[in-house]
Amino acid sequence: MTYLEKNLMDDETMVHVTRLHAIVLLVPAMIVSILAGTTQIFDDVPLAYYITGFFLLLASFRLLDRLVLFLTSEFGVTTKRVLGKTGLIRLKTVDIVLAKVEAIRINQSILGRIFDFGDVFVTGTGGTVEVLSFIPYPVIFSKCIQEQLSLLERAKIEGDSSAGASVR
Repeated sequence: MTYLEKNLMDDETMVHVTRLHAIVLLVPAMIVSILAGTTQIFDDVPLAYYITGFFLLLASFRLLDRLVLFLTSEFGVTTKRVLGKTGLIRLKTVDIVLAKVEAIRINQSILGRIFDFGDVFVTGTGGTVEVLSFIPYPVIFSKCIQEQLSLLERAKIEGDSSAGASVR
């Protein structure tokens, strides 16, 4: 059972679930590959070998950090909230009630447009902004939030009209 499933409220269902885009692993993996090749080239030069080996070790730790982040992050839209969780030891969670969402903004770089990932900015009442970074298919994620907001607004209008009718 995932973090999002464990934290569902009563009468709440998951509408859309996603994880981080695999692009978060690209740069550290490239650096590790280049440094591994460089270490092999400098095999006969001890000082250069140890220096590149040291940087290879640092880059490997960064790749491991990104891999843990990639494997432990999840984001979702429910019938009542927008949820997110990143990290394993250093945990960061996002929990925004749909009724409090004022705006949704997507930011995609050129690379993001090519590989279809981006940052989703969810603005709540009072101007609080939560950023969900490296979301795959951010337009679909945003559309799911918009659909749930529309359903919530429709239910609110129908509830108001039925409450008004019962008062008469």
